Amino acid sequence: MSYSTTKPPLVPCPNCGTEQIWDSNNTFRPFCSARCKNNDLVAWANEDHAIPGQPLEDVFSEDLDRGY
Repeated sequence: MSYSTTKPPLVPCPNCGTEQIWDSNNTFRPFCSARCKNNDLVAWANEDHAIPGQPLEDVFSEDLDRGY
């Protein structure tokens, strides 16, 4: 019988940085807890996080100006 001796990787929580074992049993993965997961969601909702690029409102208004 062969057993794996490889330890699961440790990864930092994207919100608080606490290192944790990457485990599929963690329902909050990649976060360490429900609190960190919710804090991240609130940050996106408050626009503290953003994906770089032109805002969609600008893209749509340009299309409207062109008559699309």
